[in-house]
Amino acid sequence: MNIYLTVTLCLSALLAISDGVTVTVDDFSVSLESVKQLKVLLDAEPRNPRFRSSRYLAVCTHPQLPAEIAPVCSSSRAPSVFQKLEFVARDATICEICAYVACSGC
Repeated sequence: MNIYLTVTLCLSALLAISDGVTVTVDDFSVSLESVKQLKVLLDAEPRNPRFRSSRYLAVCTHPQLPAEIAPVCSSSRAPSVFQKLEFVARDATICEICAYVACSGC
């Protein structure tokens, strides 16, 4: 009986730790999973270097945009914040091992 309790507690702790990575850019904090979802949405948008900021703003109207990223859309610094979040999303392992200063909760 004690083994089952121990295993359950260990699995619960592991689950809580694995979901706890937070990415902080400027005043915004979002989960790493939301940043990964943002990358999927950004990859679906056409890339045109001349209209980079409009690409980020087009994601704001996407229905699958994570709710915790939505406040970034109303910020005047939205293109800059999205660019930083996209940098993190390109190689999410830098956050998973806490090698990037914007990531915490490892």
